[in-house]
Amino acid sequence: NLVALIACICTVNSFQIGLQSYGTDQKSGRSAWSLPAVPGDVNDAVVLDDDRSSNKKHSDKKLVVGLCKYSHDSSICAADAETGEVLFYLSKERLSRRKHDGGPTGSLVEEMLHTLRLDVSNIERVVVNNHHHRVLPTEESFAKLEWQVGLGINYDNDDVLDEYNLLSEQSDNTHELSHHMAHAYSVAAQAPFERGLVVVMDGMGETFGAMASAVHEKDERYSCDLMQEGSYICIPSDIREKAGISRHGWREGESAYTFAKDSAGGLSVMPVFKRWIEEKTPPALYNHGFENMESVGAVYSRASSHIFGDWNACGKVMGLAPWYNKWGQSFPLTKTMSGKLYMEHGKDAFAVNQNAIVGEPLVDASYEFDEESEPDNLAKQAIALAESVQHDLEKVSFDFVKWLKDFTTEDNLCLAGGVALNSVMNGKVRRELGFENIFIPPYPGDDGIAVGCCAYGLFGNKLTPSVKSAGAPLWKKPITPYLGPIYNDDDVENAIEQALPWIEVSEVLSEKDRLEATASVIASGGVVAWFHGRSEAGPRALGHRSILADPRKDKLVKFINNAVKERESFRPFAPSVLAEHADEWFVDTADNVSPYMSMTTLVRGEKASEIPSVTHIDRSSRLQTVTVEDEPLYHKLISAFHEATGVPLVLNTSFNTLKGEPIVETPEEAIRSFLKSMNSIEMLVLEKYFITRKNPDANELFESQRQDGLTVKRKIPVRAGPFMFESSGSVNYSDEENDDVVTRRARIRMPDRILHDDRINGGWVEVDELDAEILGLCNGGEMGAQEMIEAFSDTDGNVIDDAIVQAIL
Repeated sequence: NLVALIACICTVNSFQIGLQSYGTDQKSGRSAWSLPAVPGDVNDAVVLDDDRSSNKKHSDKKLVVGLCKYSHDSSICAADAETGEVLFYLSKERLSRRKHDGGPTGSLVEEMLHTLRLDVSNIERVVVNNHHHRVLPTEESFAKLEWQVGLGINYDNDDVLDEYNLLSEQSDNTHELSHHMAHAYSVAAQAPFERGLVVVMDGMGETFGAMASAVHEKDERYSCDLMQEGSYICIPSDIREKAGISRHGWREGESAYTFAKDSAGGLSVMPVFKRWIEEKTPPALYNHGFENMESVGAVYSRASSHIFGDWNACGKVMGLAPWYNKWGQSFPLTKTMSGKLYMEHGKDAFAVNQNAIVGEPLVDASYEFDEESEPDNLAKQAIALAESVQHDLEKVSFDFVKWLKDFTTEDNLCLAGGVALNSVMNGKVRRELGFENIFIPPYPGDDGIAVGCCAYGLFGNKLTPSVKSAGAPLWKKPITPYLGPIYNDDDVENAIEQALPWIEVSEVLSEKDRLEATASVIASGGVVAWFHGRSEAGPRALGHRSILADPRKDKLVKFINNAVKERESFRPFAPSVLAEHADEWFVDTADNVSPYMSMTTLVRGEKASEIPSVTHIDRSSRLQTVTVEDEPLYHKLISAFHEATGVPLVLNTSFNTLKGEPIVETPEEAIRSFLKSMNSIEMLVLEKYFITRKNPDANELFESQRQDGLTVKRKIPVRAGPFMFESSGSVNYSDEENDDVVTRRARIRMPDRILHDDRINGGWVEVDELDAEILGLCNGGEMGAQEMIEAFSDTDGNVIDDAIVQAIL
């Protein structure tokens, strides 16, 4: 039906692989030729051959590179040192396929240089941050690093020794920036206003000891807030004395800054408030003792661990909380944190109720519930805790930002740090505090640290002129989030060729036809995976790596959660809405308020029943507003859906279907993730190609006669490369005669299988022994289905077991 629909709407070409005889990169398999242009004329550099270490003709372009390294969420941001234009951004998780992946950043540097077709010598300045420990003192002795790697101490492989990670050629021009200041620069430098307030709230930041020692030693390679000590309110006010007698140490909890951009192109960033939090348990313990710290972000994260067993599942906590009025009221709300962050002493000072988040965790609760099916008691208890910590976060943070607004008299607000991913809190701040403008980037968490480091390297700080910068012109508007690696036609076609045994492909040349056909599939109830251009920065899909569906279909919430994403059924979905129509459907959403899916608001009462799949249980919705200027193709797609249905929005969720993986990055990963969905995703739109899953036809396994008398040759099954087979068994003996339980287990490992994944059970997949035996016969020779059936027959030609025929077919 889908193919017929596409054929009716589109002009389609049958797909033919057009491979050219160019070299391919040994690591990524991507063509080193014919890269499309990217901003800043990076195509000045010409790749002469595929070896990245070989001689190349390089552009004279110089780069400023920002890196978040060794901590979680390692990332890179690279910009033209002369113009300030950002040319590349990527988080390490997109390459490694491990969510929030950290550690060395050599693979990111290498991917950046490959995309921009430049070399290490083009890097002029590097700025780095890692909030767990100082970077530059750690890296200054290669011999010490080599010793640690050799013994497997601190680093589990030799990636740390990679020149792309250490960038030793740039050591004289490498600088280190403290954590909260890097967060502040990630927003202040690109905010669409000339001055304002930056509020940074996260789990934990830099240690006081790292800052104090650098200032004491007059380390010119390091910039931090203590360089401006005395210019800001400090809690505790006697931090130096407390840090001197602390059992473990102190870290940044919450910080605030004011910034100003002057007519001469200078940027000033000044700390105005800083609250330190004590390390209450040894940092050598699990996750650096983070779960016992008392920043607002750490408390919220502690609740995340208590409910889901994952300190970084805060988004799930936010989505769980609104279910309280429906299912959680049998358990009372509990105060988790209260008071004023800006008060040091007294009954109104900030306080944490640790008793609310101790004891037996709630990780065994079943979160498979919805409006009709009631959760179990453990899940109801989790819902109550989620609502408690969400309510307290909003109350404490709202009061803090309001106080800062009054204290600084600033009318414009920027939010950064992981807490700024809480779109419910963001929406309340925007609606109720009266700021003229609010800016939140697509990466307020630690994946945005690289952007702040890059900005510092480009622009510096007029208040600390002794620190060198590139002196580039300031950014005039927010950076586009679409700055990932570039994939050309060869990359897409190579990915398709590898998957041809499993997919049907149509090339749709007309953009108008592609958009109308995609919109029609969505409007007919189909779930569509959408892959376009360079990947978006940050944890949320913004229309380049998205799974899209019809917001009018209420049953799609459970279907996508369970069948497509394989996640808890209570979790909501976000809409991508045309910015010019947003206020017609959502409360207080004029002026493109949420381009990066950063704000939650209410669906207008009369509209809620029309878009149930993007309306949460409390009538809220975390939306992305889409403009033609920011993302023209995605805007056209939503416009096509609007024209077909009268609804100017689509359901948008991140394109990832494999458990534990982040959003897909490459064309290969897009096809792999699509196939993993087992037809729950109806179609993948991969640039100009429509891809559907090839459905097997058992009749093709046998020779047959057509009506016109021609013979249709049978197809011979062939496995996807070599495989390993392992069989084992166990016996559980019983005292009763004949009651012994024999258990057999068979599994295979097939590295060339398109869904093969070494990270899951080492790539081993459990199968039936019969399936493994049949797989061994699929050698692509003369062993067809009939011969296989005969192989399992007795001497009289009778099949030993009917299940064998079923398994073969």
